[in-house]
Amino acid sequence: MTEAELQAFAMCAAEVLYARKLCMDLGFTQLHATTIYEDNVWLAQHMYLRNRSKHIASHFCFVSALIESGQMTPVQRASADNIADLGTAARARPAFERMKAIMFGDRR
Repeated sequence: MTEAELQAFAMCAAEVLYARKLCMDLGFTQLHATTIYEDNVWLAQHMYLRNRSKHIASHFCFVSALIESGQMTPVQRASADNIADLGTAARARPAFERMKAIMFGDRR
């Protein structure tokens, strides 16, 4: 997981936390963890830090705390099926067309 990917994952987790708090303030209690589909969840779940990744420990701690508290559940999603990557990673035309159709609701 690169630093940019981890920052994006941490930003997603922050948005989930904000949305959960907003829902609670509006009277909609969240009974279950929010599922986040991610292609690189092992590092966030296990906090395996090496010398190369120590500078991003705060992102890991934030995400790991949300996972441990039961507010967020990351679920492994293959990179080929990760629709969020459509705008950030190059895909072959057939994969791009399939993901684009799913994103725009043309098919599931």
